Amino acid sequence: MDGELLTGGGLNQVFRVGDAVRRPAGPWAPRVHELLRRLAPLGIAPVPLGLDAEHELLSYLPGDVGHVPPSSDATLIESARLLRRLHDETSRLGIRLDGWQFAAREPVEVVLHGDFAPYNIVFADGRPTGVFDWDGAHPGPRWWDVSWAIIQFVLALPDDRERRTRLFCETYGIEYVAEHVLIRLDDMIQTIRKHPAFVLQRTERHDDYYLELIKYVQANRA
Repeated sequence: MDGELLTGGGLNQVFRVGDAVRRPAGPWAPRVHELLRRLAPLGIAPVPLGLDAEHELLSYLPGDVGHVPPSSDATLIESARLLRRLHDETSRLGIRLDGWQFAAREPVEVVLHGDFAPYNIVFADGRPTGVFDWDGAHPGPRWWDVSWAIIQFVLALPDDRERRTRLFCETYGIEYVAEHVLIRLDDMIQTIRKHPAFVLQRTERHDDYYLELIKYVQANRA
Protein backbone atom coordinates (compact mmCIF):
# COMPACT_ATOMS: atom_id res chain seq x y z
CA MET A 1 0.00 0.00 0.00
CA ASP A 2 1.37 3.41 -0.99
CA GLY A 3 1.89 6.11 1.60
CA GLU A 4 3.60 6.70 4.93
CA LEU A 5 2.95 4.04 7.55
CA LEU A 6 1.69 5.71 10.72
CA THR A 7 3.14 4.03 13.80
CA GLY A 8 1.49 3.46 17.14
CA GLY A 9 -1.61 1.53 16.11
CA GLY A 10 -2.20 -1.70 17.97
CA LEU A 11 -4.60 -3.47 15.60
CA ASN A 12 -4.46 -1.96 12.08
CA GLN A 13 -1.87 -0.76 9.60
CA VAL A 14 -2.73 2.84 8.81
CA PHE A 15 -1.12 4.90 6.04
CA ARG A 16 -1.00 8.62 5.48
CA VAL A 17 -1.48 9.56 1.83
CA GLY A 18 -1.05 13.31 1.44
CA ASP A 19 -3.66 14.95 3.65
CA ALA A 20 -5.65 11.75 4.01
CA VAL A 21 -5.42 8.50 5.97
CA ARG A 22 -6.08 5.11 4.41
CA ARG A 23 -6.92 2.25 6.73
CA PRO A 24 -8.73 -1.12 6.66
CA ALA A 25 -12.51 -0.83 6.63
CA GLY A 26 -14.84 -3.14 8.51
CA PRO A 27 -18.50 -3.89 7.72
CA TRP A 28 -19.45 -1.14 10.18
CA ALA A 29 -17.61 1.59 8.20
CA PRO A 30 -20.75 2.93 6.41
CA ARG A 31 -22.46 3.60 9.74
CA VAL A 32 -19.31 5.20 11.18
CA HIS A 33 -18.92 7.39 8.09
CA GLU A 34 -22.51 8.53 8.49
CA LEU A 35 -21.68 9.57 12.06
CA LEU A 36 -18.46 11.34 11.04
CA ARG A 37 -20.23 13.33 8.35
CA ARG A 38 -22.67 14.54 11.00
CA LEU A 39 -19.77 15.48 13.29
CA ALA A 40 -17.84 17.28 10.54
CA PRO A 41 -19.05 20.80 11.47
CA LEU A 42 -17.35 20.43 14.87
CA GLY A 43 -13.93 20.03 13.23
CA ILE A 44 -12.75 17.51 15.82
CA ALA A 45 -13.16 14.19 13.99
CA PRO A 46 -11.92 12.85 10.64
CA VAL A 47 -14.06 13.57 7.59
CA PRO A 48 -14.87 10.55 5.35
CA LEU A 49 -13.33 10.90 1.90
CA GLY A 50 -13.88 7.48 0.39
CA LEU A 51 -14.83 3.86 1.02
CA ASP A 52 -14.51 0.60 -0.88
CA ALA A 53 -14.77 -3.07 0.04
CA GLU A 54 -11.40 -3.14 1.83
CA HIS A 55 -10.28 0.36 2.79
CA GLU A 56 -11.58 3.70 3.95
CA LEU A 57 -10.10 7.12 3.27
CA LEU A 58 -10.38 9.78 5.97
CA SER A 59 -9.03 13.27 6.43
CA TYR A 60 -5.76 13.50 8.39
CA LEU A 61 -5.89 15.15 11.82
CA PRO A 62 -2.64 17.08 12.45
CA GLY A 63 -1.15 17.17 15.93
CA ASP A 64 0.68 15.08 18.49
CA VAL A 65 -0.86 11.76 19.46
CA GLY A 66 -0.99 11.33 23.24
CA HIS A 67 0.60 7.93 23.60
CA VAL A 68 1.53 8.90 27.18
CA PRO A 69 -1.42 10.01 29.35
CA PRO A 70 -1.21 13.78 29.91
CA SER A 71 -0.54 14.75 33.51
CA SER A 72 -1.60 18.40 33.52
CA ASP A 73 -4.96 19.43 34.95
CA ALA A 74 -5.57 21.74 32.00
CA THR A 75 -5.27 18.88 29.51
CA LEU A 76 -7.48 16.64 31.64
CA ILE A 77 -10.15 19.34 31.84
CA GLU A 78 -10.07 20.01 28.10
CA SER A 79 -10.28 16.27 27.36
CA ALA A 80 -13.37 15.92 29.58
CA ARG A 81 -14.93 18.91 27.81
CA LEU A 82 -14.16 17.38 24.42
CA LEU A 83 -15.83 14.09 25.36
CA ARG A 84 -18.89 15.93 26.69
CA ARG A 85 -19.07 17.96 23.48
CA LEU A 86 -18.97 14.83 21.33
CA HIS A 87 -21.59 13.09 23.44
CA ASP A 88 -23.92 16.07 23.48
CA GLU A 89 -23.69 16.39 19.71
CA THR A 90 -24.46 12.72 19.08
CA SER A 91 -27.41 12.84 21.47
CA ARG A 92 -29.13 15.18 19.00
CA LEU A 93 -28.53 13.14 15.86
CA GLY A 94 -31.30 10.56 16.00
CA ILE A 95 -29.33 7.43 16.83
CA ARG A 96 -29.48 4.39 14.53
CA LEU A 97 -29.11 1.19 16.56
CA ASP A 98 -28.00 -1.13 13.75
CA GLY A 99 -24.87 -1.38 11.60
CA TRP A 100 -22.22 -0.76 14.28
CA GLN A 101 -19.36 -3.10 15.16
CA PHE A 102 -20.79 -3.56 18.66
CA ALA A 103 -24.41 -3.95 19.72
CA ALA A 104 -26.13 -0.98 21.33
CA ARG A 105 -25.81 -0.82 25.12
CA GLU A 106 -28.71 0.20 27.30
CA PRO A 107 -29.59 2.83 28.21
CA VAL A 108 -28.88 4.40 24.83
CA GLU A 109 -28.05 8.04 25.50
CA VAL A 110 -25.38 8.93 22.92
CA VAL A 111 -23.15 7.43 20.26
CA LEU A 112 -20.05 6.31 22.13
CA HIS A 113 -16.58 6.65 20.71
CA GLY A 114 -15.79 3.32 22.36
CA ASP A 115 -12.08 3.97 22.97
CA PHE A 116 -11.73 7.58 24.11
CA ALA A 117 -8.13 7.60 25.30
CA PRO A 118 -4.96 9.67 24.76
CA TYR A 119 -3.70 7.29 22.07
CA ASN A 120 -6.77 8.09 19.94
CA ILE A 121 -6.56 11.86 20.40
CA VAL A 122 -4.38 14.50 18.75
CA PHE A 123 -3.08 17.38 20.85
CA ALA A 124 -1.68 20.84 20.09
CA ASP A 125 0.25 22.51 22.91
CA GLY A 126 -1.34 20.12 25.37
CA ARG A 127 -4.87 20.85 24.18
CA PRO A 128 -6.93 18.03 22.62
CA THR A 129 -7.99 19.07 19.14
CA GLY A 130 -9.37 15.91 17.55
CA VAL A 131 -10.41 12.29 18.06
CA PHE A 132 -9.74 9.48 15.60
CA ASP A 133 -10.23 5.69 15.33
CA TRP A 134 -14.02 5.51 15.50
CA ASP A 135 -14.24 1.79 14.67
CA GLY A 136 -15.66 1.05 18.12
CA ALA A 137 -18.40 3.68 17.96
CA HIS A 138 -21.84 2.42 18.96
CA PRO A 139 -24.92 3.63 20.86
CA GLY A 140 -24.84 3.43 24.64
CA PRO A 141 -24.71 5.22 28.00
CA ARG A 142 -22.37 8.13 28.64
CA TRP A 143 -20.65 6.32 31.52
CA TRP A 144 -19.18 3.70 29.16
CA ASP A 145 -16.87 6.27 27.54
CA VAL A 146 -16.35 8.27 30.74
CA SER A 147 -15.21 5.18 32.67
CA TRP A 148 -12.72 4.25 29.98
CA ALA A 149 -11.43 7.81 29.90
CA ILE A 150 -10.84 7.66 33.67
CA ILE A 151 -8.92 4.40 33.22
CA GLN A 152 -6.72 5.80 30.45
CA PHE A 153 -6.30 9.43 31.54
CA VAL A 154 -6.18 8.97 35.32
CA LEU A 155 -5.56 5.40 36.47
CA ALA A 156 -2.78 4.97 33.90
CA LEU A 157 -0.74 7.40 36.03
CA PRO A 158 0.26 6.42 39.57
CA ASP A 159 -0.23 9.72 41.38
CA ASP A 160 -3.15 11.91 42.48
CA ARG A 161 -5.76 9.51 41.12
CA GLU A 162 -8.60 10.45 43.46
CA ARG A 163 -8.44 14.18 42.81
CA ARG A 164 -7.96 13.78 39.07
CA THR A 165 -10.90 11.37 38.83
CA ARG A 166 -13.08 13.91 40.62
CA LEU A 167 -11.80 16.67 38.34
CA PHE A 168 -12.61 14.74 35.16
CA CYS A 169 -16.09 13.77 36.33
CA GLU A 170 -16.97 17.24 37.62
CA THR A 171 -15.79 18.81 34.37
CA TYR A 172 -17.81 16.39 32.27
CA GLY A 173 -20.80 16.65 34.62
CA ILE A 174 -21.32 13.04 35.70
CA GLU A 175 -21.12 11.10 38.95
CA TYR A 176 -18.19 8.74 39.47
CA VAL A 177 -19.36 5.15 39.96
CA ALA A 178 -16.67 2.60 40.82
CA GLU A 179 -18.81 -0.29 39.56
CA HIS A 180 -18.90 1.27 36.09
CA VAL A 181 -15.10 1.44 35.99
CA LEU A 182 -14.91 -2.19 37.14
CA ILE A 183 -17.32 -3.27 34.41
CA ARG A 184 -15.22 -1.44 31.82
CA LEU A 185 -12.00 -3.02 33.08
CA ASP A 186 -13.50 -6.51 33.03
CA ASP A 187 -14.78 -5.95 29.50
CA MET A 188 -11.28 -5.06 28.33
CA ILE A 189 -9.79 -8.11 30.04
CA GLN A 190 -12.28 -10.37 28.30
CA THR A 191 -11.61 -8.64 24.97
CA ILE A 192 -7.86 -9.15 25.31
CA ARG A 193 -8.33 -12.82 26.18
CA LYS A 194 -10.92 -13.68 23.53
CA HIS A 195 -10.85 -11.25 20.58
CA PRO A 196 -8.92 -12.74 17.62
CA ALA A 197 -7.34 -9.36 16.78
CA PHE A 198 -5.70 -8.92 20.21
CA VAL A 199 -2.82 -11.35 19.63
CA LEU A 200 -0.07 -8.91 20.64
CA GLN A 201 -1.97 -7.78 23.71
CA ARG A 202 -2.42 -11.40 24.83
CA THR A 203 1.25 -12.16 24.24
CA GLU A 204 2.33 -9.14 26.26
CA ARG A 205 -0.20 -9.98 29.01
CA HIS A 206 -1.98 -6.65 28.96
CA ASP A 207 -4.79 -8.33 30.89
CA ASP A 208 -2.51 -8.51 33.94
CA TYR A 209 -2.21 -4.72 33.89
CA TYR A 210 -5.97 -4.27 33.93
CA LEU A 211 -6.34 -6.89 36.67
CA GLU A 212 -4.07 -4.75 38.85
CA LEU A 213 -6.26 -1.73 38.16
CA ILE A 214 -9.31 -3.74 39.24
CA LYS A 215 -7.60 -4.45 42.55
CA TYR A 216 -6.88 -0.75 42.97
CA VAL A 217 -10.45 0.35 42.21
CA GLN A 218 -11.89 -2.29 44.54
CA ALA A 219 -9.60 -1.17 47.33
CA ASN A 220 -10.51 2.50 46.81
CA ARG A 221 -14.22 2.36 46.02
CA ALA A 222 -15.12 5.30 48.24
